[in-house]
Amino acid sequence: MKRHSHFFYKPVIYTLCLLCFGLPVQGDEGKKSRGLKRATHQHALVVGINQYRHADGFYLTNLEGAVNDAQLLRDTLRHAQVNLPDRRVLLDAKATRAAFVRAWQDMLKQAEPGDTLILSFSGHGGQQSDTAPLDEKDSKDETLIFHDFAPWQPTQGRITDDELYGMFKEAHAYNIIFVVDACHSSGMVRSMKRPSGRFRNGGGFWHIEPYAPPSFPILPKRGDDSNKPLSHVTLITAVNSDSLKVPETTIDNKQHGALSWFFAKALTGEADGNRNGFLERSELARFLTEKVRDKMNNLQEPKLLPRADRQPVIKLPYQLPPQRPNIYHNVAIVVENISAPRGLKKVHFVNADQTFDLRFVGKGEYTEVFNNTGDKVTTLSSSALKPWQSLINKERLLKVLETQFDMRLKPIQITLREGDGLHKRGEELHFSIAPGNRWEGLKALTLFNLAGNGELQFLYPITEYGNPLYVRYFPYIPPRIEVTPPFGGDDLIAVLCEKPATGLHSLLKEGTQPNIPNPNMILFHLSNNRCQVGQYAFFSGK
Repeated sequence: MKRHSHFFYKPVIYTLCLLCFGLPVQGDEGKKSRGLKRATHQHALVVGINQYRHADGFYLTNLEGAVNDAQLLRDTLRHAQVNLPDRRVLLDAKATRAAFVRAWQDMLKQAEPGDTLILSFSGHGGQQSDTAPLDEKDSKDETLIFHDFAPWQPTQGRITDDELYGMFKEAHAYNIIFVVDACHSSGMVRSMKRPSGRFRNGGGFWHIEPYAPPSFPILPKRGDDSNKPLSHVTLITAVNSDSLKVPETTIDNKQHGALSWFFAKALTGEADGNRNGFLERSELARFLTEKVRDKMNNLQEPKLLPRADRQPVIKLPYQLPPQRPNIYHNVAIVVENISAPRGLKKVHFVNADQTFDLRFVGKGEYTEVFNNTGDKVTTLSSSALKPWQSLINKERLLKVLETQFDMRLKPIQITLREGDGLHKRGEELHFSIAPGNRWEGLKALTLFNLAGNGELQFLYPITEYGNPLYVRYFPYIPPRIEVTPPFGGDDLIAVLCEKPATGLHSLLKEGTQPNIPNPNMILFHLSNNRCQVGQYAFFSGK
């Protein structure tokens, strides 16, 4: 169990999550329908910035995946029949503060009261010293950083949270969805250097002099008495804490922000759990939190404000049939400085700049294995087939179990008291497990762990300990886990069902442990039952 850590040395925009606000700008009040049926009541503005005019590689860095995010969302939104002309797709040099304001005003002119406005931003965020109104607990305003931002003139080329609040407040006649794939961060979260990757934290912190010239064009701001959340705004941010930063990751062989990628997936209907043709706040929160957290191995968890409710916020173009998940995944692996053993099954080999699941790096007599976010999963002492295949089998099972997340049910709540850092030898870990909604009637628990070396450890229910098939009281607190070798990355798997999965218990406990069974056998024992599946990645080191 081993988790890499990273030193977060420059703050960037956790963006406006702190506000829980909604921030609109109103269009022409005299706009009236002319009797023609409009093609859509949903409009979008998409921003993606990789290249910053004054990037210096230190205070302000360029990115790789923000434009990919914007292009993906552009195509997905258009496919969902959202009104998004080219003039409202702002990429790189076109994404200036002035261009953003023009595009926002253009969207308001096209929209009518009651319409939905979807605004996405992928790029850097930052912080600056709080200016009037003095409304920030940490004395810092959060900002979105545009292409024309200049570190020596920090009032230009950016938009503050106060300005966004003022804009959105004026646009109270519209429903607004604001997706921000950026962050700001400071402090140490994980302690080991990651092998690669860029982070959307290059905006830094900037001191603003009291008499600094205002930003142009001038925008309305939050007033001194305007701290109320805006109910017509749904805010979706890439992280749930301003102490975390947003890593870029490789998906479909391109750099992306995980939030943007899965928001695009949500727009295709994957997040429509009740299949009613609308995306509700609760569905978006459920889908984005689970998918981003799993993809990023708990390195990142998005946040949606206001807290998830049943309010529909996006209309899908048509009702989509339930998708049949692909359970026949092969595992993509990168092999460096060593030859892979012959005979590996269920794998395909890729390069390090492509999307991969596992990365095997030869280090003399040992082979270090990393996951897609750079965390060390385990260290192998030989190039024999069996230990390699065990890791492949574990990764494949995790991918299959991801497909069993049921959008109709609330996610299982798995928490670790000691947090998501790198846990050291001898440390005791305390988990708790509970259904997302106790009224859903999922009380039959199955619990097992997939260790860093690929071994399966069956944890619940154990007959010898008198564990009941149904958990009577939640949260369930399993026995504490002491961190011991082998160190690396473990995955705790919780399955909550309506009926006890006794066949699964026999399969895991008696049939294969410590080997991992064929995923199809696990799915067979979950069929004809109503279940939710959750997983939690945690890491340890010496």
